Amino acid sequence: MCIPSYGENYLFKKTLHYDNNNLTLNNNNNNNNNTGEINQHHLPKAIIIGVKKCGTRALLKFISAHPDVAASLNEVHFFDQNYHNGLDWYRNQMPLSSPHQITMEKTPQYFINNRSVYRIAKTFSNIDLKLIIIIRNPIIRAISDYVQLTTKRKSNLTFEDYVFIKNSTIVNEQWTPLKIGCYSRYLIKWLKYFSLNQIHFVDGENLIKRPWEELLRVQQFLNLTIHIQRKHFYFNRYKRSFPCIKDHFHPTKNGCLGSSKGRKHPKIRDETRIVLENYYKTCNNRLKQIAKINFPWL
Repeated sequence: MCIPSYGENYLFKKTLHYDNNNLTLNNNNNNNNNTGEINQHHLPKAIIIGVKKCGTRALLKFISAHPDVAASLNEVHFFDQNYHNGLDWYRNQMPLSSPHQITMEKTPQYFINNRSVYRIAKTFSNIDLKLIIIIRNPIIRAISDYVQLTTKRKSNLTFEDYVFIKNSTIVNEQWTPLKIGCYSRYLIKWLKYFSLNQIHFVDGENLIKRPWEELLRVQQFLNLTIHIQRKHFYFNRYKRSFPCIKDHFHPTKNGCLGSSKGRKHPKIRDETRIVLENYYKTCNNRLKQIAKINFPWL
């Protein structure tokens, strides 16, 4: 891996040591777990780097039900917003975990942020970091992004008002929710530093319909024992039949997503859908080629 210097070496002048190829920082606030192992704050061994509005929160919630996973439930935004705080700060955002557990975090903004690619590669240059990318039909992803946007801004503009340049049928390619859906554009940058063997792609459409299938593949990718199975899932009929997880390992936890998830999507015009299908056709074909995947919606 060839990593250029961006003049940020000062961030790596912390005291580091390697323990079974796991990058950790010296920490005096240790706790013993039930097995007698010492719990520490570790840097993650796996990161969900994206994609926004594709199911990253659901994926993290589901995989967190595994007893050998310790996940930061908040988006840390270290590599895109908080890098100046240094590795000590980043490590301390992670939950306490034992040596045999996999520490994880998810920040979807990493996927589309140019500096995050380099910074993650440099931080984990000696570690076999695993990256997880969840993607879905880019049209549905854009609609979901639109719903969140208009809810926050209390906007009355329609989806088509954003998609097309005013008074035309020309796609507004500068609208970020549309740009993000061209996944191949961003993936190419990640493949400059990480091999496909280090990256796992999750089908966000299938995660909603048959989450146990996607969780099986994620557990295999992370070399975890298969704990999360079909019997652990049920569907919430009050939230567009979104999947929830029966967390037998933490039975007091709520297994469904929060109220901000599963919002109702507006119906878009058939003409708009056809235009966007053509718009994303080249991007989707390129994605299949470079990612070596062929999800049904691609």
